[in-house]
Amino acid sequence: MNNRFSNLVYGLAFAIMVGFVLRIGKPIFIPVIAGIISVYVLSTVATSLGRVPIIGSWIPLWLRHIAALLVFIFLGFLLVLLFADNVQRVIALAPQYQATLLAFAGDIAKMLGVEDEPTWGTIRNLFLGEIDLQRLIGTTVTSVTVLGGQLFVVILYASFLMAERLHFSRKIILATTTQQDAKRIMEVVGNVNERIGNYLTVKTLVNVLLGLISYVCMRLIGVDFAGFFAVLIGVLNYIPYVGSLVGVAFPVLLTAAQFGSIEPILIVLISLTASQMFMGGVVEPRLLGRSMNLSPFVVLISLTVWYALWGIGGAILAVPMTSVVVIILAEFSPTRPIAILLSQSGNFGSNRGTADAAGSGQKRQPAAPNQGV
Repeated sequence: MNNRFSNLVYGLAFAIMVGFVLRIGKPIFIPVIAGIISVYVLSTVATSLGRVPIIGSWIPLWLRHIAALLVFIFLGFLLVLLFADNVQRVIALAPQYQATLLAFAGDIAKMLGVEDEPTWGTIRNLFLGEIDLQRLIGTTVTSVTVLGGQLFVVILYASFLMAERLHFSRKIILATTTQQDAKRIMEVVGNVNERIGNYLTVKTLVNVLLGLISYVCMRLIGVDFAGFFAVLIGVLNYIPYVGSLVGVAFPVLLTAAQFGSIEPILIVLISLTASQMFMGGVVEPRLLGRSMNLSPFVVLISLTVWYALWGIGGAILAVPMTSVVVIILAEFSPTRPIAILLSQSGNFGSNRGTADAAGSGQKRQPAAPNQGV
């Protein structure tokens, strides 16, 4: 009984310590993990290019990695330019948006017959009149711009990690004492690589398509900053459940502030919502299936925990990081029941043989040195 209580206390103290380290280490951990996730996407793209009939036959793998990295750097540079270009424009138009939004609120109040005391002017001043929309928009867009500026650090980490991964297998073999241990570690790493890489690559493709569809919808209606909001919708779609709602809310609010009439608001709301439902309910399940195998409740808990620790960055990284933990737990017999409880289907049949065979001491050959993280 005393031992169980001591273990509980030690486990709780360890969890608090880890949470404290993660919290204070946020400026360090987020760019590093984002760099690792970027490497997963770039490596999967480079490997997929090898299956293209013409390109894959004559371009070596290392050159495909360099090409994917250069495209990533170019896209990151474009994102930074997009954010920087929109900051001043949004701040300059903020007073006009605020006036239009207040006038639109007054029209809605008149339509509803809200004319008696307390007057609509009092209600409007109470709820909207004290809001400095210019400062609010400026602070929000500036925060997004700072996040875009961190892309430079992420790109730097991703560049070095792309080079390091080529030697990862050889380091594992040299660091382990037996071939069985090396093989076991490389099988776990390979399983993590395959599932996380496929998920992130397909999810990125879905988000890009969603951003393009959203851009076309907003552009046809004439919404200001359609490109900026299309990128924002694509990024927020990495956050399960909540990201889709927030991604639609921002353009709808801007439409209300820009046009001040109900028709364009409904058109933007319906078109963006339909795009989200089509991509999230039809396209994404067909491409991803159940590749992450995470319980929806576990996804919500992970979003809450990582958002509390790291904010928006933690919410975006929550699903990949939790999936890595579950995959690793499933590879070892003592922690396998925890992985089953955290999963959606509880099915890790393909991994059971790996863990049991590795743990039984069977002699295996180490992984090839050209495999990496």
